[in-house]
Amino acid sequence: MFGWFKTQLEKINSPELDWIQVEVTTYCNSDCIYCPHTTMGSCWQKMHMTLELFRELIPFTRYTKLIYLQGWGEPLLNPELFEMIRMCKDNGKRVGFTTNGMLLTEETIHKLIDFKVDILGVSLAGATTASHNRFRKGNDLDEVISNLELLYRLKRERNSQCPGLHLAYIMLKSNFHELEEIVPLAKRLGVTQIVASNLSLILGPELASEAIFNDTDLTDNYREILEKIKEHAGGEDILFAYNQPGLDETSIRCNENVCHSCVVNVDGEISPCVFTNPVLTAGNDRTGNRTTDYIFKDRLLPLTSISFGNIKHENLSRIWHKKEYVGFRTVWSSGSIAELQDGLANLPESCMNCYKRLTPYL
Repeated sequence: MFGWFKTQLEKINSPELDWIQVEVTTYCNSDCIYCPHTTMGSCWQKMHMTLELFRELIPFTRYTKLIYLQGWGEPLLNPELFEMIRMCKDNGKRVGFTTNGMLLTEETIHKLIDFKVDILGVSLAGATTASHNRFRKGNDLDEVISNLELLYRLKRERNSQCPGLHLAYIMLKSNFHELEEIVPLAKRLGVTQIVASNLSLILGPELASEAIFNDTDLTDNYREILEKIKEHAGGEDILFAYNQPGLDETSIRCNENVCHSCVVNVDGEISPCVFTNPVLTAGNDRTGNRTTDYIFKDRLLPLTSISFGNIKHENLSRIWHKKEYVGFRTVWSSGSIAELQDGLANLPESCMNCYKRLTPYL
């Protein structure tokens, strides 16, 4: 009886979160050249989150606004995805995920509408087939757009606003000039939001030159163009958000909203963000060798992970209120750059050496 009563109290004491990001799979049908799924090769750990594990999480999302079913894989590859969506909606939660768009068949689109999925993000790496397909291997822009045109048509035929379509554009030096073309495409497809993000995890020297924040001579030019695109998008009733195109050493924010969100990885580990997801270092555990490095300010550093607990062994409420996790969030809730700099010494190196802090969204 005492154990049952304690569990009920912990459900009531669920954290108040803007969102929980749940990695439902690490399988992917694309080989994007900037993604660890591709660069880690045979060391990449491929698995689906089980429905049983997902079920363990739901009772502790009482005060969570959004459950986003996304990690380092393609969510539509998990055969249990729509059952997970159903569980979220049955519990009154907003739900969404990001896809590469290749698996948006007519049957799948009808399910998205039937289940009233709130947000469907689609990843792009260019407005032309040549650019997009170059960076997103195994992904074809023409096919993705055709699928999104079908989505738009079926939503209109069924008089549905769901799912709300978002475009996630990865800004690279080679495709930045095509970003302006995304707004008319978005208007044609009924898109409600465009998010233009930096290449924040640089997994090889050949990609370092693609990060626009390393192109310091053009920072002001990038910013001017981005502001014009934002104004254009706003005139079309499309929300446009973008990463700072240059490094801001005074930033005291983390783009991953680590004080009011968390990531549950495919195996149940609780991390602050996808960049600290233990799946990124899972190959290390099996081989005993460091498998992946990343580049930060011209330094080659090993990827490291953070986990504050696993929902297989502890519920989300207990993990969220752990002393170590509270201390981690306290640093990020600092009110000034001086306080943050003092606190950074107590953070893991993966947070200290991360572009997510230095390129806030605008």
